[in-house]
Amino acid sequence: MEISREHLDCALAQINPSFRLESVRRLSGRAFQLVVSTTETVATQLVLLSHSPADRLRNPDIARDEFCLLKTLKRAGLPVAQPLYLAHDHAPPYFIATYIAGSPRSAADDRSAFCRTLAEILTEIHAVDLARWELSFLPRQAEYLDAAATADKRIRHAMRRAAHRIKPGGTALLHGDYWPGNLLWQGDKLSGIIDWEDAMLGDPLADLGKSRLEMLWALGEQAMAEYSAHYLALNPQLDASALPFWDLWGAARLPHYASFAADASNVAAMRRQYDRFIQAAFDALAAGEE
Repeated sequence: MEISREHLDCALAQINPSFRLESVRRLSGRAFQLVVSTTETVATQLVLLSHSPADRLRNPDIARDEFCLLKTLKRAGLPVAQPLYLAHDHAPPYFIATYIAGSPRSAADDRSAFCRTLAEILTEIHAVDLARWELSFLPRQAEYLDAAATADKRIRHAMRRAAHRIKPGGTALLHGDYWPGNLLWQGDKLSGIIDWEDAMLGDPLADLGKSRLEMLWALGEQAMAEYSAHYLALNPQLDASALPFWDLWGAARLPHYASFAADASNVAAMRRQYDRFIQAAFDALAAGEE
């Protein structure tokens, strides 16, 4: 961790002067669990969240933005961590938030019900009222449309050919990295939605497109199809014919998929799924030109 014990002790004192750091445990590349105590017998868990150099280059204010977003979403009633302290003057910046107990889960015995629940959660995120809640500080999706320019030339070509035919689906809060691994559960109850560092404002179908590919990798093709169908049924105002375009946008943002795989055999399987996914989008966009 790039944060000194002295600085961390000062940060915790800003939250609660009686906090004493007991232990630190890495949860992921950007998250650390902090166990703090206030008495001999009482312990509290917190989470410290930082950002990669690439994320800070993309958005120098990413720590502040995620901190402010969580504050707003907590007030809006979404199950997110409560941000407690922003170390904006530290290099790199970080923030501390409440710890959400729970763990990700794969499809339950009733896969259709699980897929429907995932679609409902994403719909709830997209339904955050931007007129009521101030989120204008978030990046705009349009700033990232050119991400396709560095992707596979087939993706770049297909998106450029189709761009003029895509009707905007409105502007919503996008999670940016929505998939089962970023949902925490305690039993059958959702306890938290985590990892909001990629949040932005944009077309809700973009969130669906990117999450469809991650759903394919996590749960398989049938689950991806059921999840997509449930989401589109909940959001009939959206033009589903534009989804192949956003599928490609999502694929262009996930060229590093091999890093998700547990072993070489998984990499090969994910590559096959990725290729089938983008080919289906190519075919759908080509059919729309006829």
